[in-house]
Amino acid sequence: MTAYEHLLRPGRIGSMELRNRLVMSPMETMYGTPEGLPSDRTVAYFAARAAGGVGLVTVGATGIDPLHPETPGGLHLGTDDAVAAHRRLVDAVHEHGARIQPQIVHAGPDGLGPEMHGVDSLGPSVIPSYLTGRPSTEVTREQIAGIMDLYRAAVVRAREAGYDGIELHAAHGYMFLGSFLAPQRNRRHDRYRGSSVEGRIRVVLEALAAIRSEVGPDFPITLRISGYERVAGGRPSYETALVAPLLVEAGVDAFHVSGGVIDRLVTQMVNGAAYGDGLNVAAAAAVKEVVDVPVIAVGRLHDPALAEAVLADGRADFVAMGRPLLADPDLPRKLATADRVRRCISCENCIDSLEERLATDCAVNPLTGREHELLPLPVVRRRHVVVVGGGPGGLEAARRAAAQGHRVTLLENGDRLGGRFRHAALVHPDNALFLDWLLAEVADADIDVRLLTIGKPDAVAALEPDVVVVANGGMLTVPEAGMETPHVIDLLDALQGPEHGYPIGRKVCVVGGTLPGVAIAGHLAAAGHLVSLLEPGLELAPEVGPKRRTEELDELDRLGVAVHVGTTVERYTVGGLEFTPQGGRTRELRADTVVVTGWFEPNLRLHEAIAARLPDIEVYAVGDCRGYGLVRQATEDAARAAYEWGQTSERSRA
Repeated sequence: MTAYEHLLRPGRIGSMELRNRLVMSPMETMYGTPEGLPSDRTVAYFAARAAGGVGLVTVGATGIDPLHPETPGGLHLGTDDAVAAHRRLVDAVHEHGARIQPQIVHAGPDGLGPEMHGVDSLGPSVIPSYLTGRPSTEVTREQIAGIMDLYRAAVVRAREAGYDGIELHAAHGYMFLGSFLAPQRNRRHDRYRGSSVEGRIRVVLEALAAIRSEVGPDFPITLRISGYERVAGGRPSYETALVAPLLVEAGVDAFHVSGGVIDRLVTQMVNGAAYGDGLNVAAAAAVKEVVDVPVIAVGRLHDPALAEAVLADGRADFVAMGRPLLADPDLPRKLATADRVRRCISCENCIDSLEERLATDCAVNPLTGREHELLPLPVVRRRHVVVVGGGPGGLEAARRAAAQGHRVTLLENGDRLGGRFRHAALVHPDNALFLDWLLAEVADADIDVRLLTIGKPDAVAALEPDVVVVANGGMLTVPEAGMETPHVIDLLDALQGPEHGYPIGRKVCVVGGTLPGVAIAGHLAAAGHLVSLLEPGLELAPEVGPKRRTEELDELDRLGVAVHVGTTVERYTVGGLEFTPQGGRTRELRADTVVVTGWFEPNLRLHEAIAARLPDIEVYAVGDCRGYGLVRQATEDAARAAYEWGQTSERSRA
């Protein structure tokens, strides 16, 4: 018996037998081909999760009509030509013992058909797309019948491709089925009217009937549906449990109970740490209490211990995980073997990457989406890798080199590892999950860690390295003017606090609204200080994307932080500072403590000096020394360096 007896117990959804109770949530990745088919990248990504031991893989939104994609490169099963590409994906997942199902969708009012193909988007009413704002056309009964035919054809193709079942999407108040279920979007007055439960659910029942007419009773159908949508004018919290028995009669083999409604930042669907854990469990339990088919719980069940408790307490039959499997594809296997799991840190990089880089990536797992690219290479010659700097980039590089079988020496000029990431873990506690994991991995590896050791060029050369990784961090620059004033301190002093001689008064003014400034403002406000934040620019936290930035600003609001942008600090005074707000006059702001955050700049001098001292070997710059790039840059740089020195080893053998 393991600590995760319930998670690792085999289960069943309809006729589909599963090796455990862990389901990979459907997530958009935008890894598909321009034609909307699974690419090599798609296949490698899902195969890695199957190899990691998950019981059921759910492919993200897979359209039934290629003229109505939800995203560029979004997958579809809308033509017969798509079957072969999907079969290749299915075979790759089956090879590792997992089951796989596509999430079948019609994008409805929220698709990109108007922009990409010049067709009208179709919704229950004339409503704006959450993504583009373009209004949809109200779908006619004849068009609904045509869409039911598309569902029939797509599910037949799914079965032909070898999928083990399907997940039918009707959640979050968007796309075709979900928008019919949402009274705030469904303003019809006919038999599909949004003002009654019967009217809202009718189109879902018709879709189930259409699908069952083609695939019969033995092809498993999971229904993805919101338990509580948490929006004004939306479905009440009890409605899903109310209609669940009717949906079972219509052919549902399992319920995947999510929550929230769609917006551009998936605010209530992909929740930040401030929302708490397991926030959809109660809704899942309500459904489980009225049906005899399995229920899947989802939503910030990141801690395997919590997921195990949900099953042990009988509140659900399966647990779905999304972001945790981006962070660690091997999570299920590690639960069985009691290995250390790399946890998601709720940084929202995976969501913001879709907006900023048009593909999902993960801050703590740089191989996510690169499984086909950064392939592990055989080590043909054991090399001596010297790593200078014990922050996240240096720790990641060191552990990767050790895992490859190289001899590794890690130099850190401080008295402990972690670098400034220790400070980041104070203001964003989930960062500690990754820091602790890195420290434990390095401690367990065969790595020669030398603390209180400065990695000067001659000292590094004396170690006779074959490869050097320089991960000495960025340079914190703080304006000198006013720093001599007793109540004015910098960011690092503020994080060290009174135990290190830096008392923080009740009223605090933080000068500088980059991510560190926003984070320290929230940290101090949460500790009971009255905080004002002044930023000279017009945007806060520009280093992160819109979802993370919005969550940070929401947290500042909850904590009562007064925020100003477009400001100029004129001078520091005995009782605080004088500043000029944009378009206003200079005024005094009273503060017991002023925290000047400064900014991080590239710091490549050490890298350049070591490269000059050792011109015949590879010297890599990793992490913030190249410019402020957060955890994602540190881990990606380290992974690419490890891959490149592996390629060099291969070439040297040839």
